[in-house]
Amino acid sequence: MSTTAWLLAGLGVAVVAAACARWVDLPLAIWIRQSVSDGVNTSFEWIGELGESGRYIGVALAFYVVGLIGLARGWRNPVRMSYASMARGSLLMLSTMAVGGLVVLVLKRSVARARPELFFEKGIYGLGEAFSRANQFNSFPSSHTYAAFAVAVTLGILAPRWRWAFLSLAALVAASRLVNLDHYLSDVLTAAAIAIAVGHLLAPRVLCSKYQWPLRAPWRWWKKG
Repeated sequence: MSTTAWLLAGLGVAVVAAACARWVDLPLAIWIRQSVSDGVNTSFEWIGELGESGRYIGVALAFYVVGLIGLARGWRNPVRMSYASMARGSLLMLSTMAVGGLVVLVLKRSVARARPELFFEKGIYGLGEAFSRANQFNSFPSSHTYAAFAVAVTLGILAPRWRWAFLSLAALVAASRLVNLDHYLSDVLTAAAIAIAVGHLLAPRVLCSKYQWPLRAPWRWWKKG
């Protein structure tokens, strides 16, 4: 996509998120609270655990280290994947988590949106004080949704045949954040959009063979040649 296309896509996401915040988010949250049973809520709590980023970062880091060592020592890979591909793919996962995660963190702190629980407990719907670090004012965007979509987008790029299966699982995690009243609709939509954008922007710079830095140890990434 061209720069103009990315900018237009970003503007479109912003418009949709703003429209949801104005007309959809709160009515949807109220409907969910009135309609969802305890059993369904508990089931989606389990699904929501798939959005915990730590486990994915740990696995990707392990694959990256093995990929670099195997590449350096000329090991024979027992699976149908070169160590170079293993290193590049796992680094794409790590970099997508890191770059997009930073964007999500900055937005959480700067926007300081009240979580749904504050509306149902105290009638508060809106924004708090930016960078206050108040735990109940960090709803926008959803970090669990971001993590799930970051993983899904990365795996979808690496294994296009399974792309929609990965994205469907990520969508379930996003739905769990709504059902459990942890986030509003615009929170999860924005998080998913950020993950899709970051993953596809980073992929050519990590996976393309003309870039050799991903195959070097991190402290040698900036070394020329």
